[in-house]
Amino acid sequence: MAGKIASSYDDDEAGVMSDINVTPLVDVTLVLLIVFMITIPAIVGSAQLKVDLPDAVMADPTVADLPIRLAVRREPKGPDGREEVGLYLEGQRTDEASLKHLVKDLKQGGSEPSVLLAGDKGVPYGEVVRVIDLMTSLGLHKISLETRRIPGN
Repeated sequence: MAGKIASSYDDDEAGVMSDINVTPLVDVTLVLLIVFMITIPAIVGSAQLKVDLPDAVMADPTVADLPIRLAVRREPKGPDGREEVGLYLEGQRTDEASLKHLVKDLKQGGSEPSVLLAGDKGVPYGEVVRVIDLMTSLGLHKISLETRRIPGN
């Protein structure tokens, strides 16, 4: 007793396919998601030098593009157990000699460059003043101190 099963499917290839194939769209979307998941941490991880800035309520958040960005940051304890204070220029570790050379080159342009100084909260006040004194001795008198603005009254 063999029976014939009726099917509404037609093997006729001349018919028009009216369904949308979403598989390629899903594939592309998943690939883009994976690419973003991989690249975002790399971009965020390579952000500027991380300095724990002091808080200020009334600080002006608008800062013009300044040619010299300095940071004074606490370094991890060395093998001798002493904490070290590092001086960074545009995110790269530097010393006073190379800073003097840079300022000399910038001042040859004729205008007095400005300085944006970021000091880590944990750095002793005397170290920040020492850097300000160094900038003043090099003839830089336009020095701004960077702070993190917190919403206030």
